[in-house]
Amino acid sequence: MDTLLQDLRYALRTLRRSPGFALVAVFTLALGIGLNTAIFSVVNGVLLRPLPFRDPDQLVRLHHTHPEKAAEGGPFSPQDLEDLQAGATGFEALAGYLYQAGDAALNLTSNGEPAQVQASHVSKEFFPVMGVNAALGRTLRPEENVPGADRVVVLSDAMWRGRFNADRSLVGRTITLQGEPFTVVGVMPPSFSFPATEVEAWVPISLIGEDDIPRERGLRWMNVVGRLRPGTSPEAALGSVNAVLARLAAEHTDTNEGWGRARLETLRDSVVGPVRPALLVLLGTVVLVLLVACANLANLLLARASARERELAVRTAMGAGRGRLVRQMLTESLVLALMGGVLGLLLAVVGVRALLRLSAGTIPRPEEVGIDARVAVFALLLSIVTAVLFGMVPALRAARGSTSDTLRDGGRGGSERRGGTTRAVLVMAQTAAAMVLLVGAGLLVKSFWKLVSVDPGFRSEQVLLASLEIPEDRYDGLAKNVYRNELIRTLGELPGVNAVGAAKTQPLQGGGEAYEFTLPGRTGADATMSPASGTLIVSPGYFSALGIPLLRGRTFEANDDLEESPAVLMIDQAASRRYWPGADPVGQTVSLGETPFTIIGVVGDVRTEGLAADPQPTVYFPFGVAPRSATQLFIRTSGDPALMAAAVRKAIHGVDPLQPLAEVRPLSSAMADTVAQPRFFTILLTLFGGVAVLLAALGLYGVVAYTVTRRKTEIGIRMALGARSRDVVQMVVGRSALPTGAGILVGAFGALLLTRLMASMLFQVRPADPATFIGAALLLGVVALVASWLPARGAARIEPTQALRAD
Repeated sequence: MDTLLQDLRYALRTLRRSPGFALVAVFTLALGIGLNTAIFSVVNGVLLRPLPFRDPDQLVRLHHTHPEKAAEGGPFSPQDLEDLQAGATGFEALAGYLYQAGDAALNLTSNGEPAQVQASHVSKEFFPVMGVNAALGRTLRPEENVPGADRVVVLSDAMWRGRFNADRSLVGRTITLQGEPFTVVGVMPPSFSFPATEVEAWVPISLIGEDDIPRERGLRWMNVVGRLRPGTSPEAALGSVNAVLARLAAEHTDTNEGWGRARLETLRDSVVGPVRPALLVLLGTVVLVLLVACANLANLLLARASARERELAVRTAMGAGRGRLVRQMLTESLVLALMGGVLGLLLAVVGVRALLRLSAGTIPRPEEVGIDARVAVFALLLSIVTAVLFGMVPALRAARGSTSDTLRDGGRGGSERRGGTTRAVLVMAQTAAAMVLLVGAGLLVKSFWKLVSVDPGFRSEQVLLASLEIPEDRYDGLAKNVYRNELIRTLGELPGVNAVGAAKTQPLQGGGEAYEFTLPGRTGADATMSPASGTLIVSPGYFSALGIPLLRGRTFEANDDLEESPAVLMIDQAASRRYWPGADPVGQTVSLGETPFTIIGVVGDVRTEGLAADPQPTVYFPFGVAPRSATQLFIRTSGDPALMAAAVRKAIHGVDPLQPLAEVRPLSSAMADTVAQPRFFTILLTLFGGVAVLLAALGLYGVVAYTVTRRKTEIGIRMALGARSRDVVQMVVGRSALPTGAGILVGAFGALLLTRLMASMLFQVRPADPATFIGAALLLGVVALVASWLPARGAARIEPTQALRAD
């Protein structure tokens, strides 16, 4: 212990004598350790921490599948769920819920300004299956999930704190939702956010009436979550589900044919699975950044050990063993690493907050992300490992030096011969790591550029989006259409407005309703039309407001919204190609149940499910066929749409002062939200790649500058014997080009292997994209050339007489 304390005191005294070196080393380490700790805190909160439910490993999600229709993640009909609850033997219970982002709002008209609340409708089994109790009050009771007793609500912690100021007396009181008094029975813990972080309230699923979604076996709209029986494997539970579904497919051939199987995934995979590859790639990225930093510091310590050769030789001559010297230098490295770790942990606290802000809701379970004991231990262990990584090579190199040679040479030139190969290897290593990161960042940048350059099928420029939910307490049935049409008419009269349209959902966010149409005169699989993107409900002005081209026939007109008008629909080009290849579908008749519909027009394809998804067959209904409450208004303006927001709000409240508005913003802003996750990961990987390149450049510059300093006499002699400045520059740059070029080649090979892990993150870009690899190599080569040329230029200016005199 006394020896250790002596080593610590000596290390601190040594570092105090070199404050510049100590500051550079500590801040370099803090950057690497801070980045790793921040990303690890995200990985820890999202991937490693157990889900905040009772026995979370027993929770699974079920997805109804239809191979012929390429449906791999479909919901279930209420009738199918009831049959599964009665016949699937592998579960303690199965629960249904409905939540559709952008189409799950309830109007709140009490406690301040009218607002929209994002709500999930849940079955009576939902909270028992999830195994989570309310933090305040209670959850929904089974007897409350029936019409007449279902005016009850459970609030999220964020809703309770943000809207109701964390008022504990709120439980048991009523709030006004959809114009009706709802009793607040409980508030959930902050960690509970299923099925989405945006959910602010949970209400009984019995509130969804027949007018909203008919209870028909062929209409599949209920998501299903289940809890496995103890000791039952997921495979066995899925087998019991498929047995029930196969029986239903045989018994109900009109609605269930082809729907005889399901897919099961753990709830953890459902929640965090989509971001797991990206988070692991980010973790690997910051590890490479740390390795680059360690290589830099190893080179700094090598240079510093060279400058201390005489000191170490004297200590050896006085009896210090090589082991003691290694331990002393490792102690200095450990002191630096711990100081860097402490500062890195402070940077990680700031970094985590910045990451959560930058992620803008794209990271699941954000409430679980933070600096806890596990993250602090990670930072401590990382500091120790880092100390060994960057301290071992210089320590061993210094301890192997020849004492007699060092004392005889006075420390001149000996280390250059001994340490040149080591420094070259370190330069190669950090260049290789930087190459891997540059390729990864380049692939994501190219992928993101291709993604945002995709034609979505509509024009968002100069379009303002206004989202609202029509109050059902004041507008029932077809009165919703009358009110919506009045809003459209009023907005259309505003100066600067060119067109106004409406739809139930926003483009790029899915939300099509699942209907299956019968095609008269056809048999087998061709006898039905089940559009993959579902059926979208729109107003007559929808297509002109969004600039969706009409290819054949006509669009909806005002009369098509009337109840007594003939039933009509429109389809997109993808549906035309799929169901009427080589023929004109306009004028054709399809049936929904007993109701015949005439196809009146074909419009261009829209990427309804997102920019990364190819356009799929889509059907369009007028609101007259399905008078829904959810309404997205699209206002095409002649100027900047953002400048129209205030006028649009005023116009809507002029029609109904109590109408809550969820958002009024440019449609381009809403489109940007749909690519928020790839943008987030692209920014981070590009930032980390840039940091690695900068560290690699600084490391190369430091190595070359140090080499020039150590070879100053040699360079002076060469110039005295007639070497030109250009020859000196070529010599210095040429010697640095070998490890740099080798590092680029090794890094390219490593990137070729590692970027395969990024395949799921890329859009229309191959992991082995040649242009990205060539571009990264050229960029890194140019950076390395500049980093070595700067000190080489200084070497070329050495005066031979001064160099020889200094020697």
